[in-house]
Amino acid sequence: MKIEDLLSQIITPKTPEAKPAAGEANFAQQLQEIMAAAQGTTETQAPAALGNVSAISQVSEVNNSPRAVLDLVLSHLDSYQQALGSSDATLKQVASLVQTLEQDSQRLQSLSQNLPANSPLKQVMDETAALAYTESFKFNRGDYV
Repeated sequence: MKIEDLLSQIITPKTPEAKPAAGEANFAQQLQEIMAAAQGTTETQAPAALGNVSAISQVSEVNNSPRAVLDLVLSHLDSYQQALGSSDATLKQVASLVQTLEQDSQRLQSLSQNLPANSPLKQVMDETAALAYTESFKFNRGDYV
């Protein structure tokens, strides 16, 4: 086949994929709405606002089911991430979150010891406990100041 033959063929460009309309919600927003509906609430934001850090519930206030404790610790880590990214959060507010993370780490470690070794929840709890402890250690060391 000659180059002239290739050039003479009609080349049709591919049509671009359809993008969602401006009024449609994205996947993350839809997922949050579904998860909120499954839990029986319509709230889609983090459980604690940055200005109300003292309102964060402690792990000891939650029932002792490992999943409930893990969910609470993950929400604390999310609040901590938001506080670090916010210019409105004071060091005292972030320090209270850090103390909560230290307590969360200890609680997760003690709960994961009671789970079977092959449990996937045990692995997630161990990793989350390590992350919470590492982040509290980094803050206390002064990495974020």
